[in-house]
Amino acid sequence: MQIYKKCFTFVLVLLMVFVLLNALIWKNFTENMLSSTNYQGGDLARMGYIHRSMDLRKNICDLSVRHLELSEYTGQKIDVLTMGDSFSNIGGGGRNRYYQDYIATINNTTVLNLAPYKEIDNISVLSIYANNGYLDKIKPKYIILECVERMCIKTLAHAADFTAAITVTEMDKQKKVEYNNKLPEVSLINQGNFKFLLYSLLYNFSDHAFLSKVCIKDLSRPLFSVKNAKKLVFLRDDISNIPLTTTKSVTVLNDNINALSDKLRAKGIKLYFMPCVDKYDLYSGYIIHNQYPASTFFEQLRKLPKRYEFIDTKAILAEELKKGEKDVFYADDTHWSWKASERIFKGIVFHH
Repeated sequence: MQIYKKCFTFVLVLLMVFVLLNALIWKNFTENMLSSTNYQGGDLARMGYIHRSMDLRKNICDLSVRHLELSEYTGQKIDVLTMGDSFSNIGGGGRNRYYQDYIATINNTTVLNLAPYKEIDNISVLSIYANNGYLDKIKPKYIILECVERMCIKTLAHAADFTAAITVTEMDKQKKVEYNNKLPEVSLINQGNFKFLLYSLLYNFSDHAFLSKVCIKDLSRPLFSVKNAKKLVFLRDDISNIPLTTTKSVTVLNDNINALSDKLRAKGIKLYFMPCVDKYDLYSGYIIHNQYPASTFFEQLRKLPKRYEFIDTKAILAEELKKGEKDVFYADDTHWSWKASERIFKGIVFHH
């Protein structure tokens, strides 16, 4: 009987220690990172369980003119049409999370954003819209095609068919990408608490904690306004996709955008291409003991002949870093902050 009592006491103490440890980790670290009601930061801190890089923020807009989403479009005159990935849809959250609102406010113009489709790349979508009369209905003067750097070659450097014509009705049946920051409900005891302890240990021995999709590297000077002010937190995909950038692939990409621009120009539409520089690429020059390769995507694209307007986000934002500007990108996110959006579109005029 005595041995059963000891076993019961041991299990009870073990259970209490387990619950207490989870409670301590949850309340001090992971609740603000994993809770769907509390979390207001970026994906990188959450995915890598990197507490000291969290940049908690609220979604606010203090600009005078806002863009339209397709659900708000009722036939208004549209000056600028935008289409892209997450940078064009929600982005990193926080203050003025849509770069389109800066375009609308700075130029006092009407901007409409279209969400991308899941299975049709955006070059093809815009070409189809030109062929099926959809652009004739909206009549934009300018189109901004946006794509994050690491996905440009994967999604836009392919053999493109600029003659495809899918009706507006059929296009409406295609699934679109949905962007939201809704996280699943997580309770006090969860596997994230264990991962927090594990990753906190493993990041001491590996840039990506051996298991994580998120890398951490030391910076030569503080470029963020968080506890990890001199740490760069970025997606491993920023590095793994660098080998896709070749002379051939960048040339195919440029040819495709030139061809799309020709098609749009025939309708009186001016095309802008805005590749959004990867976080790693922008900050790589400030990494201490950087063993990873440098990206040459922008450097190669700059040299090619263009019949479209090129928004060189790397060159623009690199100048901000040289000035010592902090938080051009969010410390805990793959997306740039409002500072980048404002700086980029202060220098571009869209007449209406």
